[in-house]
Amino acid sequence: MTKVVTGTDLAARINMQTARRLAQLPQPARLTVLSDGSGPAAAYAQRITGAGDRLGIAVTLLGYSDRTLVDLAQGDEPVLALLPLPDGLTRAMLSEAIGADRDVEGLHPAHLGQLVLASPTLVPPTAQAALYLAEALAGTLKGKTVTVVGASAVVGCPLTLLLLAAEATVSVAHAATGDLIALTHAADIVISAAGVPGLITAAHIRPGAIIVDVGLTRTDAGLCGDVDITSVMGKAAARTHVPDGVGPVTTACLMRNVVDLAARKQDPTNRA
Repeated sequence: MTKVVTGTDLAARINMQTARRLAQLPQPARLTVLSDGSGPAAAYAQRITGAGDRLGIAVTLLGYSDRTLVDLAQGDEPVLALLPLPDGLTRAMLSEAIGADRDVEGLHPAHLGQLVLASPTLVPPTAQAALYLAEALAGTLKGKTVTVVGASAVVGCPLTLLLLAAEATVSVAHAATGDLIALTHAADIVISAAGVPGLITAAHIRPGAIIVDVGLTRTDAGLCGDVDITSVMGKAAARTHVPDGVGPVTTACLMRNVVDLAARKQDPTNRA
């Protein structure tokens, strides 16, 4: 029987720690979220706003505009820029305008460079959430074989670095991978962040494998992950629920990052 796991309890524990740290700040923490208001981004923005309300973090939702980069450069609060980005705007342009001290996603080169050095200053929240859930389901990741499906800068690449730091043996599949089944079927743990509904089926996993489903796509049937849940039931030992598996933990990690940045700004000697 396949165990279906949510991240609700784990997210609640992270949020309790964040709330305690937030109460110690001399000033409130704030976050600006940029979104075009469509697809999974809309659901994520709604989750973030609700989490901010519960924790006491002021969240401002804004759309993209021709003045986005100018406005970002003039601001001072942490910023989260949700995909899809409008035409003509790139991650690199956003990182330059936001700066490392306000980059709540941990995607600025300064943060990613520290992640490569296994000395992270701020970790991308979705990658961190996927790692936490893999550890919750599998225990120590040391020596485990893990296949990451998807090599984006937001999830796949930083997650691979986190898994390597945890001493897992990691394979990474991407759009040019010729034999996805061969990679995933060899793994103790499959973490899929491809954004392709139903991509991972029973053929992709070996009996007793663990699946962490990071994918999130809005379809006519609602929000779907990368895993064909009917197919893998009974073969996988455990899989995360969509959208309540990785999703709540990602939001909790994001809010923790907001407080980290606020603490550093309000007390430059605080590098927690």
